[in-house]
Amino acid sequence: MHSIYFIFDGEILDDNGSTIASYGVENKSILQLLNLDATERVDFSSIGAKFVDISNNESLKKKDWSETAPPWRKARRGLCLEGLCRNNQCKAYKQYVVMPIGYRKFDIIIDSSETTTKCPLCKQYVEPITCGFNNCWWRYEGVRQDEEGKPPTRFSSNWQQADDAYHYFDGHTSRIVLWKQLIVEAVKKRPLE
Repeated sequence: MHSIYFIFDGEILDDNGSTIASYGVENKSILQLLNLDATERVDFSSIGAKFVDISNNESLKKKDWSETAPPWRKARRGLCLEGLCRNNQCKAYKQYVVMPIGYRKFDIIIDSSETTTKCPLCKQYVEPITCGFNNCWWRYEGVRQDEEGKPPTRFSSNWQQADDAYHYFDGHTSRIVLWKQLIVEAVKKRPLE
């Protein structure tokens, strides 16, 4: 017997009595396919992304612009992601690089790829671990898994303004957590509520 499942929002769609809509799947939702025949043992608790706890506002820091920042730390307006370059042939090896995303809605789990989250120098994939903002309005929504065996918790924020400076979540003062879903959005002008 084949064991193939779909996963949506960190949940396995395995209830034969439920419709796909009852899981919250909407038009343009992205499902993941899981083939248990190809995998001996699967740890479902790790489905998601390890990313800084952006629900902790105390870790949000503000840094003025620098004239001497290295080329891998150059930010552009809107959302920027940060992660560690792991290419030992790159000048930015073992350094946190800034990956400008701009004004858009970005799903950290689904949209991270070799074309969106890459080192600005070597162009190799970089796993995002934190984020920053400037000259924009931003917000997030997500589902965080705090403890294995406990239900995940939904978090979201209202629109917040980032002025002409680099506002970022400091990974040293905020813990890294497992997000089952994390969508960050940055826009140029404050949206009407």
